[in-house]
Amino acid sequence: MSQARQDLHAKVTELRQHIDSLSSTIENQRRLLIDLEEQQSKARQTLNSFLDPMARLPFELQSQIFAGMISNSYDPIPDPERVPLVLLGVCKLWRAVALSTPKLWAKIQMEDLPRGPDYSELCRMWLERAGSLPLSLTLHGSLWLEEPVQDLLKQYARQLDALTLYLTTDRGVDSFTRQMRLGGFHSLKAATVTSECETYFRLVNDWVQLLRSSPLLVKYSLENIMYAVDEEHLLANTSPREPLVHSSLQELRLGDTQGYGLWRVRGSSARILNYLTLPALTTLHLSCFDITKDEFTSFLARSSAPISSLLMVVHLLGWLLDVVAEYFQYMPNLTDLQLVLPNRSGYMPLVVFHEAMLTPQFLPGLRSLTFFMVAGNHLDYHALIRGLTSRRDSTFKSFRLNLASDDPNHDYSVDLPEEECMIALRELVSEGIEIHVGPLTKNML
Repeated sequence: MSQARQDLHAKVTELRQHIDSLSSTIENQRRLLIDLEEQQSKARQTLNSFLDPMARLPFELQSQIFAGMISNSYDPIPDPERVPLVLLGVCKLWRAVALSTPKLWAKIQMEDLPRGPDYSELCRMWLERAGSLPLSLTLHGSLWLEEPVQDLLKQYARQLDALTLYLTTDRGVDSFTRQMRLGGFHSLKAATVTSECETYFRLVNDWVQLLRSSPLLVKYSLENIMYAVDEEHLLANTSPREPLVHSSLQELRLGDTQGYGLWRVRGSSARILNYLTLPALTTLHLSCFDITKDEFTSFLARSSAPISSLLMVVHLLGWLLDVVAEYFQYMPNLTDLQLVLPNRSGYMPLVVFHEAMLTPQFLPGLRSLTFFMVAGNHLDYHALIRGLTSRRDSTFKSFRLNLASDDPNHDYSVDLPEEECMIALRELVSEGIEIHVGPLTKNML
């Protein structure tokens, strides 16, 4: 080998060794940098622990504070600028706390719209973080569910504790009830269906299917869920020979009783009662009394339920003394009664009820009686006083006459009785009966 080639080989070897040495030094420096960055991060965390009160709290207490951000009335939506997702981007500590707090992720409000795979994956990860906790789901949109939403419902159906369906259209009701037959919400305790549109009962009665699929349901509320009145649907919705017996349901609320009763706004059909037997029912709200007297008493008789609270719109066509007595003979445990008198109904239903109160056997355990009516329907206060006086030595403790007007400047003083009746009402108050007469926010006595 020539001298030149030997010199070249030596140079190459030397350069390679130098590169290896530099690489080793760089790697050592990189490790040192990583170590320094870790020390810097720990130093910052230590500094934050002195300066940030949150960081000084025990991890469990931080978790409780985060969980408190989700109130009982608030269903969080998958939005990176709102709780709980916003907590993930504040700092490493907050992210760790948020991801270790399953309660933060046990409630969600989902939009059933074509939002793409990223949105569906976000919702799936959200619910996964809740672990084994009971879930509360609010679904906003139609019931023609996108396939990813269907999959999530199937996956978490047995974990659902509360379900709210906020409908913007009745599209897909039949499809949704078919899905319920395949699955079942075996842990569901509370269900609410509220609608911006007129959503109808169809065929075998779709909304009974939710009860059938939820054997542990305790609270069930239907808002603006109407009964189909055309001939085809009437034939399809004949009452079944054997109504569904649901032994867990305690509260059934059908519509906005005050809104519908006073102003005819969004009632909910009471025809669902023809399909049900509810032996555990304690609370019943009826906004649209579109069933017959016999249908109502048949429901009460076969259920034989311990109903203690009833809120209903007065059915004017059948509100006679003997009918009233028959209704309430099936509710011997009733303690709280609220009646809504439809607009322009006059005061006769109130008089009929107070005449019934003169009979000691009529609702002997009644403690609270409330009437809602439109101002301007001048009352027979003498009948009212007779009825209240007859209960002065009983368990009866409270009477409220809540007046409402669509005129914000209405003078409620014109609805008050003459001085003689005012004195009698105040005497009853002095004897321990709470009496309210006037709008909800002001007692005119």
